[in-house]
Amino acid sequence: MGNLIRDLRHGLRTLVNRPAFTATAVIVLALGIGANTAIFSLVNAFLLKPLLIQKPEELVGCYSRNVHKPDDYRAFSYPYYVDLRDNNSVFSSLMAHNMAMVGVSEGDTTRRVFADLISANYFSMFGVPLFRGRTFTAEEEKPGSPAEVAIVSYPFWKRAGSDPDFVGKTIRVNSRVLTVIGIAPEGFTGTTALLSPDLYMPLSLHDTMNNNFEGVGRSLAARDDYALILVGRLRPGLTMKAADSQLAGIASGLENAYPAENKDQTLIVRPLSRMSISTNPTANDELWKPAILLLSMASVVMLIASLNVANMMLARGSARRKEIAIRLALGGARNQIVRQLVTEAFLLALAGGAAGLAVAYWSTDALVRSLAHLAPLDLIYSAGPDYRVLAATMGFCALSTLLFGLGPAWNLSRPNVVSGLKDGEHEDVASGTRLRLFSRRNVLVMSQVALSLVLLTSAGLFIRSAQQAAGVDPGFRLNDGVVIEVDPSLAGYNDARGRQVFTALADRLASLPGVQSTSIAGTVPFGMVSLGRGIQRASDPPPTTIDPSAKSSVVSTRFNIVSKDYFKTLEIPILRGRTFTPAESTPGGASAAAIIDKRAAERLWPKEDAIGKHIRMVMAEGTKTQDAQIVGVVGNIRDNIFGDAGELHLYVPFGQEYQADSHIHLRLTPQGREGEARSLEAIRKEIRNFDNRLPVLSFKTLHEHVESSAELWIARTGARMFTMFGGVAVLLAMVGLYGVRAYTVSRRTREIGIRMALGANAGDTLRMILREGLIVTALGAGTGLLLSLGVGRLLASLLYQVSGTDPLVFIAAPALLAVISLLACYLPARRAAHVDPMVALRYE
Repeated sequence: MGNLIRDLRHGLRTLVNRPAFTATAVIVLALGIGANTAIFSLVNAFLLKPLLIQKPEELVGCYSRNVHKPDDYRAFSYPYYVDLRDNNSVFSSLMAHNMAMVGVSEGDTTRRVFADLISANYFSMFGVPLFRGRTFTAEEEKPGSPAEVAIVSYPFWKRAGSDPDFVGKTIRVNSRVLTVIGIAPEGFTGTTALLSPDLYMPLSLHDTMNNNFEGVGRSLAARDDYALILVGRLRPGLTMKAADSQLAGIASGLENAYPAENKDQTLIVRPLSRMSISTNPTANDELWKPAILLLSMASVVMLIASLNVANMMLARGSARRKEIAIRLALGGARNQIVRQLVTEAFLLALAGGAAGLAVAYWSTDALVRSLAHLAPLDLIYSAGPDYRVLAATMGFCALSTLLFGLGPAWNLSRPNVVSGLKDGEHEDVASGTRLRLFSRRNVLVMSQVALSLVLLTSAGLFIRSAQQAAGVDPGFRLNDGVVIEVDPSLAGYNDARGRQVFTALADRLASLPGVQSTSIAGTVPFGMVSLGRGIQRASDPPPTTIDPSAKSSVVSTRFNIVSKDYFKTLEIPILRGRTFTPAESTPGGASAAAIIDKRAAERLWPKEDAIGKHIRMVMAEGTKTQDAQIVGVVGNIRDNIFGDAGELHLYVPFGQEYQADSHIHLRLTPQGREGEARSLEAIRKEIRNFDNRLPVLSFKTLHEHVESSAELWIARTGARMFTMFGGVAVLLAMVGLYGVRAYTVSRRTREIGIRMALGANAGDTLRMILREGLIVTALGAGTGLLLSLGVGRLLASLLYQVSGTDPLVFIAAPALLAVISLLACYLPARRAAHVDPMVALRYE
């Protein structure tokens, strides 16, 4: 212990006495260790940090799976949940819930938030007591119960002013007045990490609070209303495999009791996802793939930083060879020298780690906060490091110490006493040209150049991917388009009144100056919500009357409810047929009509004209179908960036079906930025004049809508992160290259003076130093290109319409590296070219 304390004191004194070296090394290590700490902090927050739940390892998701189609899952009905909850030996507790978007009225405005509709045992199953108040009773949970109660999240209560008497007060949700009976505990996010709903409401409110996006509107009490997600706590000692076996027997019994609703369904349990709430267990955390990728890239940055500091340690060590030789000559043991030098390196790493924590704190907090605009959920995140992050940072410090400290320490402690007691070893001077090129310092720089080129090409690939994503052709015109999201149900309007509101508002906005056309749509491409519906030729056997394994005639489509001017407003071309008529857009006024896109027409009738043909729309888990006549075929569009570009689309007329949360599209006349701003303000004013109670949930131009999409955020965030990694890596590599060239010039001053005294001019000296530096860069870049080709193949699946060996990136990245390397080599070379031969001949 005494030796360690002595080494620490000596190391601190040595580092303090060399402030320039210490500050430079700490900054370099802060970048390397900080990058790793920042990424690990994100991984910890999303995937590792325990949720505020008792014994989370006992929690599992319960899933209903089709026995004939293992990838086909569905939600549960409330009666099925009650049967399973009350008659099983698998779960010690089983709860049901489902998310819904609701509107909270605050004065004259309505704010959209997420609410979790939960069973009465929700908080007790998690073992989490409320911060204040009580939970729901079993009677308040039952469908049809008149319960008008809610529990608010802790952030909701804080935004309300942290009123100590908040429990017992009322809030208006979807025009209903609910009494607050409890406040959830601070930091509680349920089964998901970071994101929490604002409100918790009993399942009895499901029918009035759920959005019913597809307009089916069944009651939660019905056995065919599959609306709930189940989470259970396994009984002690029971494995998931044993639970699956027991649940299969329970599912078989329920199928016998209710064959129509439970046909071909079995039950399984799987670990819960920390980042999604889904009926499908395969949606479980896919975050490990990008997490491992980001950690790998951050590790490369730390390796480059460590190699950089190793070069600095070697350069500084050359000046300490005489000191070390004297210590060895006086009887100092080699292991003592190594221990002393490694201790100094560890102190540097600790200082770099402390600075890295500050870098990580700032960067991760900024990144996580940028998630807030993607969904109307409470973001519960503490940027402060916990013991996992601190332990990981210490591990990064120890690893970097081994990377940059052990090698130089071992090299400097070699017992070469005689030569060390001379005026110093001139490793780079005395060796031949070939050996000098592959000196330790040059090899370290080559490694840095190679690794930095890998990160630079990776950043280039992600930048190209983000550019491609931002420039995606959606199949409709973004310019001069406006989309307004409105939900009349949040103001208490029923479906009939809601239809009238949408129609009247669209007509009123169409009469404004500068508005060419308006239309209504249930969903909007690149939005947060999308709907799906299966379709087949009406001449094919219905899916309920055939073997489930033979349902190949049913194809999946993206489904939308639109008004007659939708295609005109978005400028989606009508290829054949026509748009909807007013009669088809009137509830019950005409036979069902539908419009499909070109892909769907070619899929169902590859060699025939689809106009006049009939399709069967398959709804509600295949238990309900509706036939419709194809009246039009329109151009293909995209709904997303990373999804399947070949998705089929189905459109039905607004009026035949209805969805409360819908959108009004407007097409403005081209009028420049100032004219567009005036039109947008006039539109806002007209909506307020039309109905100031109407909740406007979103008001954006189509460009703004696409720019704010989650997928584009992911693409751009990935590009920014890899650009930062690549930029830091190149900066560190060039600092290393500059340092080695500058060191070489200083150690070869006498040699350069002799060359110039014998007739070499400044240009010859400049070219010699530049040539040596560029050869080092070229060798490192060549290795880096080979590594980049392999890394590009690994990244190909994460890129959008960009090859993992994109020629533009693989030309631009080495060219950029060459330019920066030339600058890093030029400054020392220029100094060498101006060496005075008389001064150089007296050097040393």
